[in-house]
Amino acid sequence: MAKLLIIGRIPPPIGGVTMHVKRLRQSLRRVGAHFDFCDPGRASLRKILADIATHRTIHIHFSNPAIQVLFAVFCRITFKKLIITYHGCWGRYGAVGNWAVRLSAYLTHVPIVQERASLTQALRCNARARLISTYIPDPETVPLPDALQSALTSRRRCYQATFCTNAWNVTFDKNGCETYGISAMIARFADYPEYQLLISDPSGNYRSYIEKRRLHISNNVLFISQLHDFRSILRHSDAFIRNTTTDGISLSIHEAREQGIPVLASAAVERPPFCSIFQDFSEADLKEKLEEARRLTALPATPYDAVGELITLYLETAKL
Repeated sequence: MAKLLIIGRIPPPIGGVTMHVKRLRQSLRRVGAHFDFCDPGRASLRKILADIATHRTIHIHFSNPAIQVLFAVFCRITFKKLIITYHGCWGRYGAVGNWAVRLSAYLTHVPIVQERASLTQALRCNARARLISTYIPDPETVPLPDALQSALTSRRRCYQATFCTNAWNVTFDKNGCETYGISAMIARFADYPEYQLLISDPSGNYRSYIEKRRLHISNNVLFISQLHDFRSILRHSDAFIRNTTTDGISLSIHEAREQGIPVLASAAVERPPFCSIFQDFSEADLKEKLEEARRLTALPATPYDAVGELITLYLETAKL
């Protein structure tokens, strides 16, 4: 019987979870860790069940609470050791969803969460809960197409500062609000014609959503609605904005930090100390926030090895 099976989707689509799974696989292979992988978007249910049956330890990456519970119950009754990475903060669902999250954490062998508030809740359900970041650096950046790169370089000369943001898809929180707050950002930038906003929209769904709502898009807002590496967008930007109503670790925040790009972030969850925090983006003074974010980039970075922590966990549970 094999030891470790990782289950999760890889791009496409591009999103925080799929990018984490992709980078986790790459990093484990670089260090020679032994594991098998299953992408549920490309494998049949029979294949998934067969893979689970032939492995001792399962590590899943799903955001759906119902699927998390199903895996937790199945692994418990088949005597498998299940690891669940919860990619978002706890409490972001409705009553039933939050109950399902707690139940799956109770049944799983090790629940992994992204920030301290979630860890406090997870520990009440399972004493083995861990705080392990999903941010894994990727040494390779895919350059933008020549035409897009040229267009961004040309546009940047027309503005005092270029901000960027991203949204892998149009999603809404438990209160019906846009998770990524793109509409509010578009409205706010209409008041700042000296600044521009680049919106990374690889699925193209957000642009369609905004157009269907017939919201005014000023000339200083540009949707980039094609597949691309967001880190290449950061290289054309002076600051990154994370205007979410809920969040996990946010890979993009750490990608911006890695490149020395100032970060403005909502107060939805606990943020790293190098972020300039705002309560309501519609009332944020972009000039003041940009200056504050630039000052905060001088804070020293704390080295962190998420892959190393996961390997330690795997060694404890799967004996790689």
